[in-house]
Amino acid sequence: MGLVATERLDRQRVIDAALNLLDAEGLDALSTRRLGAVLDASANAMYWHVGNMDNLVGFAADTVFAELELTSGAESWRDRLAATARELRGLFTRHRWLTAAFSANPRIHGPGIVRFQDHLLQVCHQAGFTGFDLDWAGATVFSYVIGDAWGQTPPPGSEPADTAAELVEQVKTDLADYPLLLDRYAALAGADPDDVNDASFEFGLRTLLDGLQAHLDHHITGPR
Repeated sequence: MGLVATERLDRQRVIDAALNLLDAEGLDALSTRRLGAVLDASANAMYWHVGNMDNLVGFAADTVFAELELTSGAESWRDRLAATARELRGLFTRHRWLTAAFSANPRIHGPGIVRFQDHLLQVCHQAGFTGFDLDWAGATVFSYVIGDAWGQTPPPGSEPADTAAELVEQVKTDLADYPLLLDRYAALAGADPDDVNDASFEFGLRTLLDGLQAHLDHHITGPR
C-alpha cells in the first residue's frame, strides 16, 4: 500500500466507496478500517484526498444531493414546494444515513447542497416571502422532511420491527386506561405501514403549506 495506493486513489473513488458502505450499512459503519479494506489503502492515503471523516461524510452527502432534479416551471409555488418536499423525501428514503449525517453536522455544504438551497429559496421567494421569512420558510420545509425521514429510519443495529398486530398485543395492558390511544394503535394494526407513512407525510405537507399560505395572507392583509 502506501505510495502505490496513494497514486491510484482519487477523491471520487474514496467518496464512491464511502457511499456504497453508507447506503448498505449506515453512518456508524463508516470507518477508515472498512474503507481501507475496500480500497486496499491506508488511512493516510484516504485522508490525503478527503482530509478527515467529517469531510468525507460531507462529500458523500453533497454527492447524493446532486441526484435531485429540482425541476422548475410555471406551476404555482405550492405545487413546486410540494414537489421539492416529495423529491427531498425520496432522497432521504434512498439514503437513510443522511438524517444522521445532518444531525451530526447541520452545516454540511457543497455544490449539490447549495444548488438545492438556492432552489428552495427561489420557490419561497416566488411565493412572496422576503427577508428572514424567506429563510425560515425554506428551513421549515427542510426540517419537516428530515423530521419525517428520521421517524422512518430504524436505529442502527435494531432488530426487525414487530408487526403492528404484535405491537397492539404488547401495549394492550399498558393502554387499558387509555381507550382512544389503544383504538389508534388497533387502527394502525389493520393498515399498510407504507400507505400510512405516505398519507401521514402528505397530511403534514398540506398542513405546512396551508400554514405558509396563511402567513402570507396575514402578512399582506394584516391581523384579522
